[in-house]
Amino acid sequence: MSHLIKKVLFIEPRAPRPHIFSRVAIPRIGPVLLGTILQRQGLEVKVIIEEISSPDHQTLNFNPDLVCISSITSTAPRAYELGDYYRRQGVPVVMGGAHSSFVVRESLDHADYVICGEGDEALPELVANLNSGGDLAGVQNLSYLEGETLRQNPWRPFLENLDDLPIPNYNLVHDWNARRGRRFVSIATSRGCPFNCRFCGVIKLFGRKYRYNSVDRVMEEIRQNGVKAHHVFFCDDNFTADRNRIKELCQRMLQENLNIEWSAQVRVEAANDEELMELMARAGCYCVFVGLESINPATLKLYNKSQTVENIKDCVINFHRHGIRVHGMFVFGSEEDHYQVIRDTVKFSRQLDLDSLQYLILTPIPGTPVYQELEDQNRIFCRDWSHYDGHHAVFQPRQLTPYELQYETIRAMKKFYSWPSVLKRLIARDWFYVKLKAYGRFLMWKSQWGKSNHVLHLKEQLFSRVRQLRGWLPGGNYVPRVGIPADIWKLGPWENSHREFLLRFLRRLGVEVVQEGAADKAETGPLSLVQTEIARLQEKADLILLPLWEGLEEARQKIKDAHQHITQETVSRLLTLEFSRESFYNACMELGLCFQKRLRRIRRIYFQTLAEVGAQI
Repeated sequence: MSHLIKKVLFIEPRAPRPHIFSRVAIPRIGPVLLGTILQRQGLEVKVIIEEISSPDHQTLNFNPDLVCISSITSTAPRAYELGDYYRRQGVPVVMGGAHSSFVVRESLDHADYVICGEGDEALPELVANLNSGGDLAGVQNLSYLEGETLRQNPWRPFLENLDDLPIPNYNLVHDWNARRGRRFVSIATSRGCPFNCRFCGVIKLFGRKYRYNSVDRVMEEIRQNGVKAHHVFFCDDNFTADRNRIKELCQRMLQENLNIEWSAQVRVEAANDEELMELMARAGCYCVFVGLESINPATLKLYNKSQTVENIKDCVINFHRHGIRVHGMFVFGSEEDHYQVIRDTVKFSRQLDLDSLQYLILTPIPGTPVYQELEDQNRIFCRDWSHYDGHHAVFQPRQLTPYELQYETIRAMKKFYSWPSVLKRLIARDWFYVKLKAYGRFLMWKSQWGKSNHVLHLKEQLFSRVRQLRGWLPGGNYVPRVGIPADIWKLGPWENSHREFLLRFLRRLGVEVVQEGAADKAETGPLSLVQTEIARLQEKADLILLPLWEGLEEARQKIKDAHQHITQETVSRLLTLEFSRESFYNACMELGLCFQKRLRRIRRIYFQTLAEVGAQI
């Protein structure tokens, strides 16, 4: 069935909350580029970038026949809201972008079609098929529903010749001219990335092979869009991947005397090339955005970053030496991170004198290896996509509680965006960064992070569990003696070092540990022995602790059931706690809070004990 399409509205939804670059509205290039492609095919097009201008959609003087919404994960709720609104008006909706490409079925609850991956060819084909009533099964990259059946067409090969794409027409952007003098444009000169960072989905979206625009094509786009803007952002995932190509581009910009200010995303190794940095500085490079990620070598290895801490230092020093500012991005929350890594990172980044930075929380974005890994381990506890912005803890870290990860990240941001740091930039008359740092400090104050619903929820999540555990203690009082059945360690893959760690940890908390073995072990299995040992511990301990390894829920229930016949009091003094490699730290924090009130002290005891035992947990 055909649906005549003459007018198409593109929407890039706004971020769920203000962030450090909220005052610098840099549009993502996708909607503008796709809008330009459809305009060249004779359609009337308007592009709304809500970070630039967010009109009232009810009174918008543009009645579209098709609405295309592109979102990342954190803007998905807003995208869904807009999709629902236009579908209620009877307007078909197409969703695309990184989030919908990997969360197809959910997106189709709010849209009629989803374009996965690159839409440069898929979207025009979809529009042509809707106008002609053609078969949608032949449109590669397209997903849709037939009744309740999900149809996901195969993805097409990646577009090889990027020069075939038109230059994006920013005049399509709603209220674009109203921002004259303070306009920022994005220019993409390549797609793809050969690196395999575990928290990044670029490879799935654009492939591992670099595909480039020619230097002539990039220069044409700079002349058409860049010279009219206040600032150009080269939005390639790795702008300097081919250094010779960027050197040629910079030389061409200098030869044509193009006086533009620009920034780009680069990797740390770009700072190893003196000629490259000199040319970038002379050609107008104002700032580079660098994924520094971590100062923990184990974390860098885990992230597959292929860089070292020394690389990070050299990168910042060398770019500064050429007068190029550096915006650094660190990511907290890897399997190898703990609270001291975060605090050391703050000291390190202040010593480096980074111009600006973001301390981000590792976020399992759909489509990334990290997401699949944490999903398989059932460690993702928050499904509110608006919190997937790099500023909210949404999963269970290994060596931090979610509350600690959130608290330490907020603390780190406050340390960097401090009033003394604003004063330092003021003395240097570095006006842009005076404003940026002051705005960062203002956001920290305005958001009241420590009292936000999410932070309070994480705190309650931790301490409500502790209150529950304390409720199982005899009268809720201090427990001097904790009994552990001697054969409990045989009910799971407990290593000697892990067992020794837990016993020492309890003793350092001021708890007397009583272990009791069964008298007769001739013909009974471990579960029966544990049941016998629990009975023997009733008179010797105030609380009986059952540290069970992950996956022994059935054994836990059998132990409880076996003692229901004794007394309710005995059952109430029986505390089971699950341990695994991923949850060991969190289980110890919960256990420690039963006996000590200060999380900071328990954490110190944990790492002191870890150093004593020398265990790898």
